[in-house]
Amino acid sequence: MARPKSTFSPKLALRAQADLVVLDQHGVIQKLRAIIAASRLPATTVAAVLGVATETIWRWAKAYEKDGLEGLYPKTRRAKPSKLDADQRKTVLAWVDECRMPDGMAVHWTLERLRQVITDSFGVTLGINTIWVWLRKENRKLKVPRPRHIKGDEQAQEAFKKTPGDAPGQA
Repeated sequence: MARPKSTFSPKLALRAQADLVVLDQHGVIQKLRAIIAASRLPATTVAAVLGVATETIWRWAKAYEKDGLEGLYPKTRRAKPSKLDADQRKTVLAWVDECRMPDGMAVHWTLERLRQVITDSFGVTLGINTIWVWLRKENRKLKVPRPRHIKGDEQAQEAFKKTPGDAPGQA
């Protein structure tokens, strides 16, 4: 027997899908459906179908029972305050910009070295990733050495490098 042809346009289906996504930005519909399904089926089965842990289904049900729909929306989280104050952050950025240690000695900064100097100078321990993210937010990048190929010819590379008199327009 032939299947009847759909009378709905693909555009309508796309619009409905987009509206569904807007309505369910935080998975509230899925959570409600999971709670309903868990009333008829074992929570382990529902969890397996949804690809979540069984404890997650129980957590959703408890949150819904306690706070209603609001309990199913994610809670807002505050960012942790910086361990460095504004002056300390300015000082560290100056070290990075000038490629200098606190004592004025020239340095090639690595994240680990910067982390150690911050700990030694301010008594504050920061994670490597925290420092990297912070430097990116401040539009800073640590300088990295140029990559060198293992089979590269050092003499040919040195000969290729420009010297001050090689620039165009200079004689």
